[in-house]
Amino acid sequence: MESTTKKKETKFRFPHEFIIILALVVLACALTYIIPAGNYARVKTASGTSVVDASSFAYVQSTPESFAKIPSDIVEGFYNARQLIFAILIFTGAMQIIMATGAMQNLTGVIIHKFGKKQSIAIAIIMAVVAVLSSPMGYNPFIAFVPLGLFLAAQMGYDAVVGAAIFCLAAAMGPNAGMLNPSTTGVGNELAGLPTFNGFGYRCVGFVLFTAVTIIYVIRYANKVKADPSKSLVYGIPQNITYEDDGKEKKISLRQKFVLAAVLVGMVILVIGCTKWSWGFQKMSAFFLVFGPVCGLIYGTKPNDICNQFVDGCKMVVRAVILIGMAYSISVVLKNGNILDTIVYGVSGLLNYVPAWLQAPAMLLIHTVINFFITSGNGQAVVTMPVMLPVANIIGMSPETAILALNYGDGFTNIIFPHSAALMSFLALSNVPYQKWLKFVFKLVLIWYVIGSVLLIIAQAIGY
Repeated sequence: MESTTKKKETKFRFPHEFIIILALVVLACALTYIIPAGNYARVKTASGTSVVDASSFAYVQSTPESFAKIPSDIVEGFYNARQLIFAILIFTGAMQIIMATGAMQNLTGVIIHKFGKKQSIAIAIIMAVVAVLSSPMGYNPFIAFVPLGLFLAAQMGYDAVVGAAIFCLAAAMGPNAGMLNPSTTGVGNELAGLPTFNGFGYRCVGFVLFTAVTIIYVIRYANKVKADPSKSLVYGIPQNITYEDDGKEKKISLRQKFVLAAVLVGMVILVIGCTKWSWGFQKMSAFFLVFGPVCGLIYGTKPNDICNQFVDGCKMVVRAVILIGMAYSISVVLKNGNILDTIVYGVSGLLNYVPAWLQAPAMLLIHTVINFFITSGNGQAVVTMPVMLPVANIIGMSPETAILALNYGDGFTNIIFPHSAALMSFLALSNVPYQKWLKFVFKLVLIWYVIGSVLLIIAQAIGY
Protein backbone atom coordinates (compact mmCIF):
# COMPACT_ATOMS: atom_id res chain seq x y z
CA MET A 1 0.00 0.00 0.00
CA GLU A 2 2.84 2.35 0.88
CA SER A 3 4.70 1.65 -2.37
CA THR A 4 1.53 2.38 -4.37
CA THR A 5 1.18 5.73 -2.62
CA LYS A 6 4.80 6.60 -3.38
CA LYS A 7 4.29 5.73 -7.04
CA LYS A 8 1.33 8.07 -7.19
CA GLU A 9 3.32 10.84 -5.51
CA THR A 10 6.30 10.47 -7.85
CA LYS A 11 4.22 10.15 -11.04
CA PHE A 12 5.21 12.80 -13.56
CA ARG A 13 2.70 15.59 -14.06
CA PHE A 14 2.84 17.56 -17.29
CA PRO A 15 3.46 21.23 -16.45
CA HIS A 16 0.70 23.81 -16.76
CA GLU A 17 0.65 25.87 -19.96
CA PHE A 18 1.70 28.97 -17.98
CA ILE A 19 4.80 27.14 -16.76
CA ILE A 20 5.65 25.97 -20.30
CA ILE A 21 5.43 29.51 -21.68
CA LEU A 22 7.42 30.91 -18.75
CA ALA A 23 10.11 28.28 -19.37
CA LEU A 24 10.28 29.38 -23.02
CA VAL A 25 10.65 33.01 -21.93
CA VAL A 26 13.55 31.99 -19.67
CA LEU A 27 15.08 29.98 -22.54
CA ALA A 28 14.75 33.00 -24.82
CA CYS A 29 16.61 35.09 -22.24
CA ALA A 30 19.34 32.47 -22.03
CA LEU A 31 19.71 32.41 -25.83
CA THR A 32 20.40 36.16 -25.86
CA TYR A 33 23.57 35.38 -23.87
CA ILE A 34 24.61 32.57 -26.23
CA ILE A 35 23.67 33.70 -29.76
CA PRO A 36 25.58 36.75 -31.05
CA ALA A 37 23.50 39.84 -31.70
CA GLY A 38 23.07 40.82 -35.34
CA ASN A 39 20.88 42.92 -37.59
CA TYR A 40 19.74 43.30 -41.16
CA ALA A 41 19.01 46.79 -42.42
CA ARG A 42 15.32 47.35 -43.22
CA VAL A 43 14.06 48.83 -46.48
CA LYS A 44 10.62 49.73 -47.76
CA THR A 45 9.03 47.93 -50.72
CA ALA A 46 6.90 49.71 -53.32
CA SER A 47 3.78 48.87 -51.28
CA GLY A 48 5.32 50.29 -48.10
CA THR A 49 6.11 46.93 -46.46
CA SER A 50 9.28 47.05 -44.34
CA VAL A 51 11.57 44.11 -45.21
CA VAL A 52 15.19 43.18 -44.58
CA ASP A 53 18.02 43.91 -47.01
CA ALA A 54 19.51 40.42 -47.56
CA SER A 55 23.02 41.75 -48.21
CA SER A 56 23.19 43.97 -45.13
CA PHE A 57 23.59 41.52 -42.23
CA ALA A 58 26.14 42.59 -39.64
CA TYR A 59 26.95 41.54 -36.10
CA VAL A 60 26.32 44.23 -33.50
CA GLN A 61 27.17 44.74 -29.87
CA SER A 62 25.63 42.05 -27.70
CA THR A 63 22.49 43.12 -25.82
CA PRO A 64 21.53 40.14 -23.62
CA GLU A 65 18.17 40.39 -21.92
CA SER A 66 18.39 40.29 -18.14
CA PHE A 67 16.40 37.57 -16.38
CA ALA A 68 15.31 40.25 -13.92
CA LYS A 69 13.43 41.94 -16.78
CA ILE A 70 11.18 38.93 -17.43
CA PRO A 71 8.20 40.34 -15.44
CA SER A 72 8.31 43.62 -17.36
CA ASP A 73 8.79 41.72 -20.66
CA ILE A 74 5.64 39.73 -19.92
CA VAL A 75 3.72 42.95 -19.28
CA GLU A 76 5.08 44.34 -22.56
CA GLY A 77 3.94 41.12 -24.24
CA PHE A 78 0.40 41.75 -23.01
CA TYR A 79 0.60 45.29 -24.35
CA ASN A 80 1.85 44.11 -27.76
CA ALA A 81 -0.91 41.49 -27.92
CA ARG A 82 -3.66 43.92 -27.00
CA GLN A 83 -5.44 43.84 -30.37
CA LEU A 84 -5.57 40.03 -30.43
CA ILE A 85 -6.60 39.85 -26.76
CA PHE A 86 -9.44 42.32 -27.18
CA ALA A 87 -10.50 40.59 -30.41
CA ILE A 88 -10.76 37.19 -28.73
CA LEU A 89 -12.71 38.63 -25.79
CA ILE A 90 -15.16 40.31 -28.15
CA PHE A 91 -15.39 37.30 -30.53
CA THR A 92 -16.32 34.91 -27.75
CA GLY A 93 -18.59 37.37 -25.99
CA ALA A 94 -20.54 37.91 -29.21
CA MET A 95 -20.72 34.18 -29.97
CA GLN A 96 -22.03 33.48 -26.47
CA ILE A 97 -24.97 35.82 -27.18
CA ILE A 98 -25.68 33.91 -30.40
CA MET A 99 -25.29 30.51 -28.72
CA ALA A 100 -27.72 31.58 -25.97
CA THR A 101 -30.49 31.87 -28.58
CA GLY A 102 -30.27 28.11 -29.15
CA ALA A 103 -30.41 28.66 -32.91
CA MET A 104 -27.01 27.14 -33.64
CA GLN A 105 -27.66 24.18 -31.34
CA ASN A 106 -31.00 23.39 -32.93
CA LEU A 107 -29.48 23.76 -36.40
CA THR A 108 -26.77 21.23 -35.56
CA GLY A 109 -29.47 18.96 -34.08
CA VAL A 110 -31.41 19.08 -37.36
CA ILE A 111 -28.25 18.40 -39.35
CA ILE A 112 -27.36 15.41 -37.17
CA HIS A 113 -30.91 14.05 -37.48
CA LYS A 114 -30.78 14.37 -41.27
CA PHE A 115 -27.49 12.49 -41.50
CA GLY A 116 -28.63 9.80 -39.07
CA LYS A 117 -25.85 7.28 -38.56
CA LYS A 118 -23.66 8.97 -41.17
CA GLN A 119 -22.54 11.70 -38.79
CA SER A 120 -18.98 11.49 -40.11
CA ILE A 121 -20.24 13.09 -43.31
CA ALA A 122 -21.51 16.08 -41.30
CA ILE A 123 -18.05 16.52 -39.74
CA ALA A 124 -16.41 16.24 -43.17
CA ILE A 125 -18.70 18.85 -44.74
CA ILE A 126 -18.30 21.34 -41.88
CA MET A 127 -14.50 20.95 -41.84
CA ALA A 128 -14.31 21.29 -45.62
CA VAL A 129 -16.36 24.51 -45.54
CA VAL A 130 -14.22 25.96 -42.73
CA ALA A 131 -11.05 24.98 -44.63
CA VAL A 132 -12.21 26.81 -47.75
CA LEU A 133 -13.22 29.90 -45.75
CA SER A 134 -9.88 29.91 -43.94
CA SER A 135 -8.00 30.38 -47.22
CA PRO A 136 -8.84 34.08 -47.47
CA MET A 137 -9.85 34.69 -43.83
CA GLY A 138 -6.96 33.07 -42.01
CA TYR A 139 -6.94 31.21 -38.71
CA ASN A 140 -7.92 33.64 -35.97
CA PRO A 141 -11.58 34.48 -36.82
CA PHE A 142 -12.58 30.85 -36.20
CA ILE A 143 -11.61 30.99 -32.53
CA ALA A 144 -15.08 32.44 -31.94
CA PHE A 145 -16.72 29.25 -33.23
CA VAL A 146 -15.15 26.86 -30.71
CA PRO A 147 -18.34 26.75 -28.53
CA LEU A 148 -20.28 25.67 -31.62
CA GLY A 149 -17.72 22.95 -32.37
CA LEU A 150 -17.93 21.71 -28.77
CA PHE A 151 -21.71 21.59 -28.81
CA LEU A 152 -21.74 19.83 -32.18
CA ALA A 153 -19.27 17.22 -30.91
CA ALA A 154 -21.25 16.71 -27.70
CA GLN A 155 -24.47 16.20 -29.66
CA MET A 156 -22.77 13.56 -31.80
CA GLY A 157 -21.33 11.72 -28.81
CA TYR A 158 -17.74 12.83 -29.34
CA ASP A 159 -15.34 14.61 -26.98
CA ALA A 160 -13.90 18.12 -26.64
CA VAL A 161 -10.83 17.19 -28.71
CA VAL A 162 -13.12 16.60 -31.70
CA GLY A 163 -15.02 19.81 -30.93
CA ALA A 164 -11.81 21.82 -30.96
CA ALA A 165 -10.39 20.00 -33.99
CA ILE A 166 -13.45 20.65 -36.18
CA PHE A 167 -12.54 24.34 -36.27
CA CYS A 168 -8.91 24.47 -35.10
CA LEU A 169 -7.53 21.98 -37.64
CA ALA A 170 -9.90 22.88 -40.48
CA ALA A 171 -9.08 26.59 -40.08
CA ALA A 172 -5.37 25.73 -40.35
CA MET A 173 -5.80 24.35 -43.87
CA GLY A 174 -5.98 27.70 -45.66
CA PRO A 175 -2.84 29.13 -44.00
CA ASN A 176 -1.04 25.77 -44.39
CA ALA A 177 -1.57 25.58 -48.15
CA GLY A 178 -1.20 29.33 -48.60
CA MET A 179 -3.58 29.54 -51.57
CA LEU A 180 -4.88 33.01 -50.74
CA ASN A 181 -2.77 33.85 -47.70
CA PRO A 182 -1.82 37.55 -47.91
CA SER A 183 0.57 37.30 -44.93
CA THR A 184 2.89 34.69 -46.44
CA THR A 185 2.05 34.08 -50.10
CA GLY A 186 1.12 37.70 -50.77
CA VAL A 187 4.26 39.16 -49.18
CA GLY A 188 6.51 36.49 -50.69
CA ASN A 189 5.17 37.01 -54.21
CA GLU A 190 5.45 40.77 -53.86
CA LEU A 191 9.12 40.46 -52.90
CA ALA A 192 9.71 38.05 -55.79
CA GLY A 193 8.07 40.46 -58.24
CA LEU A 194 5.24 38.02 -58.97
CA PRO A 195 1.45 38.54 -59.09
CA THR A 196 -0.08 38.47 -55.60
CA PHE A 197 -1.33 34.87 -55.64
CA ASN A 198 0.85 33.46 -58.38
CA GLY A 199 1.21 29.65 -58.23
CA PHE A 200 -2.36 29.18 -57.02
CA GLY A 201 -2.96 25.92 -58.92
CA TYR A 202 -0.18 23.85 -57.32
CA ARG A 203 -1.01 25.19 -53.87
CA CYS A 204 -4.59 23.95 -54.46
CA VAL A 205 -3.25 20.42 -54.84
CA GLY A 206 -1.62 20.70 -51.41
CA PHE A 207 -4.79 22.21 -49.94
CA VAL A 208 -6.92 19.26 -51.12
CA LEU A 209 -4.41 16.69 -49.84
CA PHE A 210 -3.93 18.32 -46.42
CA THR A 211 -7.67 18.85 -45.95
CA ALA A 212 -8.60 15.29 -46.94
CA VAL A 213 -5.97 13.73 -44.67
CA THR A 214 -6.96 15.97 -41.76
CA ILE A 215 -10.68 15.22 -42.07
CA ILE A 216 -10.00 11.47 -42.20
CA TYR A 217 -7.70 11.76 -39.17
CA VAL A 218 -10.32 13.59 -37.08
CA ILE A 219 -13.15 11.25 -38.13
CA ARG A 220 -11.11 8.14 -37.22
CA TYR A 221 -10.44 9.52 -33.75
CA ALA A 222 -14.08 10.65 -33.37
CA ASN A 223 -15.44 7.21 -34.26
CA LYS A 224 -13.01 5.55 -31.84
CA VAL A 225 -14.21 7.80 -29.00
CA LYS A 226 -17.87 7.24 -29.83
CA ALA A 227 -17.38 3.46 -29.81
CA ASP A 228 -15.55 3.60 -26.47
CA PRO A 229 -15.63 6.91 -24.53
CA SER A 230 -12.80 5.70 -22.30
CA LYS A 231 -10.50 5.98 -25.35
CA SER A 232 -10.96 9.77 -25.27
CA LEU A 233 -7.79 11.71 -24.53
CA VAL A 234 -9.81 13.96 -22.21
CA TYR A 235 -11.72 11.16 -20.51
CA GLY A 236 -12.54 12.20 -16.95
CA ILE A 237 -11.73 15.88 -17.56
CA PRO A 238 -14.76 18.18 -17.02
CA GLN A 239 -16.09 19.58 -20.30
CA ASN A 240 -17.05 23.21 -20.87
CA ILE A 241 -20.11 22.18 -22.89
CA THR A 242 -22.13 19.01 -22.33
CA TYR A 243 -25.27 17.66 -24.00
CA GLU A 244 -28.06 15.37 -22.83
CA ASP A 245 -30.35 13.99 -25.51
CA ASP A 246 -33.99 14.39 -24.47
CA GLY A 247 -35.11 12.17 -27.33
CA LYS A 248 -37.11 14.94 -28.98
CA GLU A 249 -36.58 15.95 -32.59
CA LYS A 250 -34.91 19.36 -32.82
CA LYS A 251 -36.94 22.10 -34.43
CA ILE A 252 -35.87 25.62 -35.34
CA SER A 253 -38.34 28.29 -34.23
CA LEU A 254 -39.20 31.27 -36.41
CA ARG A 255 -37.09 33.63 -34.28
CA GLN A 256 -34.18 31.21 -34.47
CA LYS A 257 -34.53 31.11 -38.25
CA PHE A 258 -34.17 34.89 -38.28
CA VAL A 259 -31.06 34.57 -36.10
CA LEU A 260 -29.58 31.99 -38.48
CA ALA A 261 -30.32 34.26 -41.43
CA ALA A 262 -28.50 37.08 -39.61
CA VAL A 263 -25.55 34.73 -38.92
CA LEU A 264 -25.37 33.82 -42.61
CA VAL A 265 -25.38 37.48 -43.63
CA GLY A 266 -22.77 38.18 -40.94
CA MET A 267 -20.49 35.43 -42.25
CA VAL A 268 -20.72 36.84 -45.79
CA ILE A 269 -19.81 40.30 -44.48
CA LEU A 270 -16.94 38.83 -42.47
CA VAL A 271 -15.54 36.99 -45.51
CA ILE A 272 -15.78 40.12 -47.66
CA GLY A 273 -14.24 42.22 -44.89
CA CYS A 274 -11.26 39.89 -44.51
CA THR A 275 -10.67 39.43 -48.26
CA LYS A 276 -11.73 42.64 -49.99
CA TRP A 277 -11.41 45.25 -47.26
CA SER A 278 -8.31 43.84 -45.50
CA TRP A 279 -9.91 43.78 -42.06
CA GLY A 280 -7.52 43.31 -39.18
CA PHE A 281 -8.33 42.55 -35.56
CA GLN A 282 -9.66 46.06 -34.89
CA LYS A 283 -12.24 45.94 -37.71
CA MET A 284 -13.24 42.34 -36.98
CA SER A 285 -13.68 43.18 -33.29
CA ALA A 286 -15.88 46.16 -34.14
CA PHE A 287 -17.96 43.92 -36.41
CA PHE A 288 -18.48 41.23 -33.74
CA LEU A 289 -19.26 43.91 -31.15
CA VAL A 290 -22.31 44.81 -33.26
CA PHE A 291 -23.00 41.37 -34.73
CA GLY A 292 -23.56 39.51 -31.43
CA PRO A 293 -26.00 41.96 -29.79
CA VAL A 294 -27.95 42.36 -33.06
CA CYS A 295 -28.49 38.59 -33.19
CA GLY A 296 -29.60 38.68 -29.54
CA LEU A 297 -32.09 41.48 -30.23
CA ILE A 298 -33.47 39.65 -33.27
CA TYR A 299 -34.17 36.66 -31.03
CA GLY A 300 -35.86 38.92 -28.48
CA THR A 301 -33.22 38.71 -25.76
CA LYS A 302 -33.49 41.50 -23.20
CA PRO A 303 -30.62 44.04 -23.21
CA ASN A 304 -29.58 43.15 -19.65
CA ASP A 305 -29.40 39.47 -20.58
CA ILE A 306 -27.33 40.30 -23.67
CA CYS A 307 -24.82 42.09 -21.46
CA ASN A 308 -24.63 39.16 -19.03
CA GLN A 309 -24.20 36.67 -21.88
CA PHE A 310 -21.41 38.76 -23.36
CA VAL A 311 -19.58 38.78 -20.03
CA ASP A 312 -20.08 35.01 -19.68
CA GLY A 313 -18.43 34.55 -23.07
CA CYS A 314 -15.49 36.72 -22.07
CA LYS A 315 -15.01 34.70 -18.87
CA MET A 316 -14.42 31.58 -20.98
CA VAL A 317 -11.23 32.99 -22.51
CA VAL A 318 -9.50 34.57 -19.50
CA ARG A 319 -7.01 31.70 -19.43
CA ALA A 320 -6.46 32.05 -23.18
CA VAL A 321 -5.69 35.77 -23.10
CA ILE A 322 -3.20 35.26 -20.26
CA LEU A 323 -1.43 32.64 -22.39
CA ILE A 324 -1.42 34.98 -25.38
CA GLY A 325 0.14 37.82 -23.43
CA MET A 326 2.81 35.52 -22.02
CA ALA A 327 3.50 34.03 -25.47
CA TYR A 328 4.04 37.49 -26.97
CA SER A 329 6.68 38.19 -24.32
CA ILE A 330 8.97 35.63 -25.99
CA SER A 331 9.28 37.83 -29.08
CA VAL A 332 9.88 40.84 -26.80
CA VAL A 333 12.90 39.08 -25.25
CA LEU A 334 14.29 37.93 -28.61
CA LYS A 335 13.84 41.38 -30.14
CA ASN A 336 15.53 43.12 -27.21
CA GLY A 337 18.38 40.63 -27.45
CA ASN A 338 18.83 41.35 -31.19
CA ILE A 339 19.19 37.66 -32.07
CA LEU A 340 16.25 37.07 -34.45
CA ASP A 341 18.17 38.26 -37.51
CA THR A 342 21.22 36.23 -36.45
CA ILE A 343 19.07 33.09 -36.31
CA VAL A 344 17.70 33.76 -39.81
CA TYR A 345 21.21 34.46 -41.14
CA GLY A 346 22.63 31.31 -39.56
CA VAL A 347 19.99 28.77 -40.55
CA SER A 348 19.64 30.08 -44.12
CA GLY A 349 23.32 29.24 -44.70
CA LEU A 350 22.65 25.56 -43.92
CA LEU A 351 21.07 25.05 -47.36
CA ASN A 352 24.54 25.03 -48.92
CA TYR A 353 25.24 21.70 -47.19
CA VAL A 354 22.08 19.89 -48.37
CA PRO A 355 21.79 17.69 -51.52
CA ALA A 356 20.01 19.51 -54.36
CA TRP A 357 16.92 17.27 -54.36
CA LEU A 358 16.41 17.82 -50.63
CA GLN A 359 16.92 21.58 -50.59
CA ALA A 360 13.20 22.41 -50.73
CA PRO A 361 12.28 20.15 -47.77
CA ALA A 362 15.34 21.54 -45.98
CA MET A 363 13.96 25.05 -46.51
CA LEU A 364 10.70 23.82 -44.96
CA LEU A 365 12.61 22.67 -41.86
CA ILE A 366 14.48 25.98 -41.72
CA HIS A 367 11.18 27.87 -41.70
CA THR A 368 9.95 25.50 -38.97
CA VAL A 369 12.91 26.50 -36.79
CA ILE A 370 12.43 30.19 -37.55
CA ASN A 371 8.69 29.88 -36.87
CA PHE A 372 9.51 28.90 -33.30
CA PHE A 373 11.09 32.33 -32.85
CA ILE A 374 8.82 34.35 -35.20
CA THR A 375 5.31 32.87 -34.91
CA SER A 376 3.66 35.58 -37.01
CA GLY A 377 3.28 34.55 -40.66
CA ASN A 378 3.66 38.11 -41.88
CA GLY A 379 6.59 38.73 -39.53
CA GLN A 380 8.37 35.62 -40.75
CA ALA A 381 7.75 36.48 -44.41
CA VAL A 382 9.21 40.01 -44.23
CA VAL A 383 12.29 38.79 -42.34
CA THR A 384 13.04 35.51 -44.14
CA MET A 385 11.94 35.89 -47.76
CA PRO A 386 14.36 38.72 -48.68
CA VAL A 387 17.06 36.25 -47.53
CA MET A 388 15.56 33.00 -48.87
CA LEU A 389 14.63 34.27 -52.34
CA PRO A 390 18.24 35.15 -53.31
CA VAL A 391 19.40 31.85 -51.78
CA ALA A 392 16.77 30.00 -53.84
CA ASN A 393 17.95 31.78 -56.98
CA ILE A 394 21.57 30.77 -56.33
CA ILE A 395 20.74 27.07 -55.83
CA GLY A 396 18.34 26.95 -58.80
CA MET A 397 15.07 26.86 -56.88
CA SER A 398 12.06 28.78 -58.21
CA PRO A 399 10.67 31.59 -56.03
CA GLU A 400 7.27 29.82 -56.02
CA THR A 401 8.85 26.75 -54.40
CA ALA A 402 10.64 28.90 -51.82
CA ILE A 403 7.34 30.61 -50.96
CA LEU A 404 5.62 27.22 -50.71
CA ALA A 405 8.26 26.15 -48.16
CA LEU A 406 7.48 29.33 -46.20
CA ASN A 407 3.75 28.48 -46.19
CA TYR A 408 4.32 24.96 -44.91
CA GLY A 409 7.00 25.93 -42.40
CA ASP A 410 4.85 28.70 -40.97
CA GLY A 411 1.59 26.75 -40.97
CA PHE A 412 2.31 23.21 -39.78
CA THR A 413 3.72 24.04 -36.37
CA ASN A 414 1.16 26.69 -35.47
CA ILE A 415 -1.02 23.89 -34.11
CA ILE A 416 1.68 22.39 -31.87
CA PHE A 417 3.91 25.23 -30.65
CA PRO A 418 2.84 26.12 -27.09
CA HIS A 419 3.40 29.82 -27.71
CA SER A 420 1.05 29.92 -30.72
CA ALA A 421 -1.51 32.46 -29.54
CA ALA A 422 -4.41 31.15 -31.65
CA LEU A 423 -3.79 27.51 -30.67
CA MET A 424 -3.80 28.37 -26.97
CA SER A 425 -7.09 30.21 -27.47
CA PHE A 426 -8.67 27.15 -29.11
CA LEU A 427 -7.44 24.87 -26.31
CA ALA A 428 -8.38 27.19 -23.45
CA LEU A 429 -11.91 27.60 -24.83
CA SER A 430 -12.36 23.84 -25.23
CA ASN A 431 -10.66 22.94 -21.91
CA VAL A 432 -8.32 20.54 -23.70
CA PRO A 433 -4.94 20.39 -21.90
CA TYR A 434 -1.97 21.17 -24.14
CA GLN A 435 -0.30 17.79 -23.54
CA LYS A 436 -3.50 15.95 -24.56
CA TRP A 437 -3.77 18.01 -27.72
CA LEU A 438 -0.11 17.35 -28.53
CA LYS A 439 -0.69 13.62 -28.16
CA PHE A 440 -3.71 13.84 -30.46
CA VAL A 441 -2.20 15.95 -33.21
CA PHE A 442 1.47 14.94 -33.29
CA LYS A 443 1.04 12.10 -35.81
CA LEU A 444 -1.06 14.32 -38.05
CA VAL A 445 1.66 16.98 -38.14
CA LEU A 446 4.21 14.32 -39.12
CA ILE A 447 1.88 13.27 -41.96
CA TRP A 448 1.66 16.90 -43.07
CA TYR A 449 5.45 17.13 -43.11
CA VAL A 450 5.72 13.99 -45.26
CA ILE A 451 3.11 15.27 -47.74
CA GLY A 452 4.63 18.77 -47.73
CA SER A 453 8.15 17.42 -48.32
CA VAL A 454 6.98 15.27 -51.24
CA LEU A 455 5.12 18.24 -52.75
CA LEU A 456 8.23 20.42 -52.39
CA ILE A 457 10.49 17.78 -53.99
CA ILE A 458 8.07 17.49 -56.92
CA ALA A 459 7.78 21.30 -57.16
CA GLN A 460 11.57 21.64 -57.39
CA ALA A 461 11.80 18.77 -59.90
CA ILE A 462 9.20 20.22 -62.28
CA GLY A 463 10.39 23.83 -61.90
CA TYR A 464 7.17 25.03 -60.28
